[in-house]
Amino acid sequence: MTIRKTLIATLLLLGQAAFAQQHAVETLPDSIILPTTVNGTVTFKEWCTSNKCNDNHMRARLTPNTTFKLDGKALKFQEFRRGYAAMRAGDDSYALVVYETDTNTVTTIEISR
Repeated sequence: MTIRKTLIATLLLLGQAAFAQQHAVETLPDSIILPTTVNGTVTFKEWCTSNKCNDNHMRARLTPNTTFKLDGKALKFQEFRRGYAAMRAGDDSYALVVYETDTNTVTTIEISR
């Protein structure tokens, strides 16, 4: 019985990250403010087309495990930041920011043109 309880407790602790709730926010690249380092905080605002928009900016932490994609290519943070800075404002592009709500950390930032 003790082995069974230990096994169940171990599986629950190991699987806890798999149950983390994630939220995806579609936004315009112009609405994202990137930090200078990968350990900083990114600020973004949800893209809204209706009258019931939330004008508040959201903030979430970046980590070394955050995935950065520009036009479908996975890039390191500094390369992603350079590509992001080279984009023209008002381009027909969109961004998707995925973050874990429990830890408030960004898992993926993807920008496509």
